[in-house]
Amino acid sequence: MATEFPKLRQDLEYSQTEVDGQLVYNIKDPITKSYFRVREPEYWLIQQLDGETSFETVAERFSDKYNMNLDAEQVGQFAQALEKLYFLEGARAEHATSRSSYLGGDGDSLFSRLLLIKIKAFNPERFLNWLVRLYRPFHTRFWFVLSALFILLGVAVLFANIETFSVNLFEVFNLGSVVTIVLGLFIIVSLHEFAHAVVCRYYGGQVQEIGFLLLFFQPCFYSDLSDAWLFPKKSQRLAVTFAGPYMQLLLLAAAVLLWRVTVPGEPFNELVRIIAIVCWVTILFNFLPLIKLDGYYLLSDLVDIANLRSKSFEYLGNLFKRRVLGWPIEPIEVPKRQRRILTWYAIIAGLYTVFLLGYLLTLAGRFLLAKAGVLGLLALVAALLVTLRTYLVRVAKGTVQHIKYMKSLLQKPVRLTVYVLIIVVVLILVLAVPFDHRVSGEVIVRPEARFSVLFNDFGLLESKLETGGSEPRNASTYLQMTSTDMARLEVLPVVRDGQTVTKGDTLAIVLSNQVSSEIRAAQSELRRLEQQLALLKSPPKREAVDRAQAEVNAAKARHDRLKREWERVQQMHAKELATQEELESAEAAYEVAVAELENRRSELDLLKAPPKPEEEAVLLAGIETQRAQLDFLTSQLDAQVILSPIGGVVSIQSGDGELLHVMNRNKVELKVPISDFDINLVEVGQPVKVKVRSFADRTFDGEVVHVPQGASGSTTSSEFIVTVSVDNTEGVLLGGMTGYAKIHVGEASLARLLLRKLTSNLRVEFWSLW
Repeated sequence: MATEFPKLRQDLEYSQTEVDGQLVYNIKDPITKSYFRVREPEYWLIQQLDGETSFETVAERFSDKYNMNLDAEQVGQFAQALEKLYFLEGARAEHATSRSSYLGGDGDSLFSRLLLIKIKAFNPERFLNWLVRLYRPFHTRFWFVLSALFILLGVAVLFANIETFSVNLFEVFNLGSVVTIVLGLFIIVSLHEFAHAVVCRYYGGQVQEIGFLLLFFQPCFYSDLSDAWLFPKKSQRLAVTFAGPYMQLLLLAAAVLLWRVTVPGEPFNELVRIIAIVCWVTILFNFLPLIKLDGYYLLSDLVDIANLRSKSFEYLGNLFKRRVLGWPIEPIEVPKRQRRILTWYAIIAGLYTVFLLGYLLTLAGRFLLAKAGVLGLLALVAALLVTLRTYLVRVAKGTVQHIKYMKSLLQKPVRLTVYVLIIVVVLILVLAVPFDHRVSGEVIVRPEARFSVLFNDFGLLESKLETGGSEPRNASTYLQMTSTDMARLEVLPVVRDGQTVTKGDTLAIVLSNQVSSEIRAAQSELRRLEQQLALLKSPPKREAVDRAQAEVNAAKARHDRLKREWERVQQMHAKELATQEELESAEAAYEVAVAELENRRSELDLLKAPPKPEEEAVLLAGIETQRAQLDFLTSQLDAQVILSPIGGVVSIQSGDGELLHVMNRNKVELKVPISDFDINLVEVGQPVKVKVRSFADRTFDGEVVHVPQGASGSTTSSEFIVTVSVDNTEGVLLGGMTGYAKIHVGEASLARLLLRKLTSNLRVEFWSLW
C-alpha cells in the first residue's frame, strides 16, 4: 500500500507583495476567513506538499534551492504546524468546514468577547456589484481632486462657524434630538461602510459580511474587508481603508454647506447640522489608531504589519518576561524596523485601553453605588472576576512559572542583586521619597479691588466697592436723583475706557432735572403731616358729634324694629305658620342691625375721645421720616461728582445697568473650589501655582489669603471657596480669564498620596456598612 503524504488544500488563495524590499506571500483560508503572511522560502515549502512528495525529497530540494540545511524531520514538523492551521486535506480540515468551529476562538476569554461583539447583517455581494458599476466612472484623478476641493470648502465653512458646531452633549443628545441623531448616525455609518466595501470590491476583493458590532461597549458598524490583505499593492489596501473616512469627509462637507444655504431653525437645517456634528466627532474617533477602527488599519497598512495590535502586545510581553522577569525563553524575532513600532504601539495602546476601560468601569461603579449602594459595587467586582477569570488564571499560571524560574535565577548573584536593588528602590520611592501634595481646582481671574458705578434694579445710582484678599468686603452707596418716569438723570463720565486713575480722581458728573422739585415736594409733604398732627390734637366739633349721635339713634330704632320682627317670626315658626327660610332671613337682618348699631356707637365714642397716643406717635414718626428724606435729598443735590476710592484701570460699560468700573490690576484673586475632604489641608499663606488658558506657557505664583469658615453647595455636595491672591504688576491677567490652580499643602509619600486618593472615593461609602 502506497504511503500517503500531506497534501495542501486546493481552495487556499494566494497573493504576493513587497514588504521592506522583500517578497512576501499572503495566504487566505476561505473557510476560517484567516489570513497569513509568509516569506518566499516558507511559501515554496508549502507548495511542495502535493500528497506525493516525501519529506526527504522536499528537504533535499529546499537545501539545493536556498542553500540552507533542512532535514526530513523539520519538514514533518512544518507539515504538522500547517495541519493545525487546517491548511492540509484530511479529517481535521473537513471538521473545520463547520463555521461554528471558529466562532469565538478557543483562546478568547469572556472579557475579550464582551469587548468585541459582532452581529452579521447580510451578504452584500450582489448589491455591491451594482454599486461598483455606478462608482467606476468616478474612480479617476479628476474626480478625486474635485472632491478634495469640495471637502476643503466644507471644512473652511465648518471652522468659520465652529461655535455652531461645537459639541455640547447636554444640548445634542437630548430627548428632542434623539430621532435626528439616530437618523444622522444611520446615514453616516451606512455610507461609510459601503464606501469601504465598494472600493474593496472595485479592486477585486470579496466582501461577504456587513453588520453591527460593539467595540469596547461602543456601537459601530463594520464590513468584512479581509480580502484587502490579498491586494499586491499597498496603495490599494490604503485606498480601501481610507475610503470610509473619505466618504465621511464628503458627507461632512455636504452637510456643512447645506446647513449654510438653508434657513436656520428649520427641521432640515437642524438635521444637516446634527449630521455634521456627528460626522466630525466620529471622524476624530475613527482615526484614533489605538483600537481597531479605520485609524488602526491605516497605521497597520502604512507600517506593513498585519495584526499590529496582537503582535505588539505579544512582542512587548516577551520582552518584559525576558528583560525584566529574566525568564529563559526564546525571543520573538522581528525585523529591526518593526521593534520600535511594536514596542511603542503596545505601550501607548495598552495605556489607552486601561484608561478607557477604567473610565467605563468608574462610570459603572458610580452608577451602581448610587443606585444599589455597596451591594451594587460588590456585584460589579463579582462580574469583573467572572469576565476576567481567563486573564486571572493566566496571571496565576505566570506567577507560578515565574516562581519556578526564580529558583534558577536566584542562583545567579548578579541578577539576584539587581532584583533586590529594584525592590529596595521601588519601596524607597513609594514609601520614603516625599512628593508634592497639592489640591487643585478650576478658577476664574477676578480683580482684588473693583469699584463700579451702575443703575441697580430699584432705579438708584449705586456706587459699589468690592475688595477681596484676606478680608473680603463689599460696600455700596446709593444716589436717588429721580423718582418719577418723567424725570431725567444724566451721568457724564469724564474718563476714557482704558484710562489709568488714582485714588480720589473724578470719574463722572451727575446731572438731574428733578432734585429741586423733589425737595419742594418733600417740604410740602412735611407741612401736610405737621398740619394733620395739629388737627389731631384739636377738640372735635359740636356739629360732628350731633351728626354721629343722630346716626346712633337711627341705628337703635332700626335695631329695635328688626328685633321685634325676629321675635314675631320665631313665634309663628313655632306654630308652623312661618317657614324656616323666613326665620333665617329675619335672624340675619337682626344680626346686621346689631352690628350696625355697635359700629355707630364706636364712631361716636371715638369722636368724643381725646387723640390716642399711638396715632400721635405715627404722625410724629412720619414727620421725622419726611425730615430725614428731605435731608437725604438735600445731600443728593450736593453729590454731583463721583470720585474713585481706588486706583486702577477704567472700563466703560454698556448694557446690564453698569456705566463704568475701575479695577486694580496690580493684584488679582482667584476663587478655588476645594472639596470638604481636602479643606482641612489648606491654610493661609500656602503657595499656589496658577495656569491660565490665555498664557498656557506661563506659570503664575500666588498664595492662599483666605480660607472660608463655611461651605457653599447642596446637602449632598459642598465646596469651600478658597481665595488666592496673585501678583499682576505686569497687568497680563485680565478679569474673566479661566485656568487651573494648584495649592501646595505639603509633602507626602507616594503610597500615602495614593491611599488618600482611594480613601476620598471609598471611605464614606463603606461607612454605610457600619
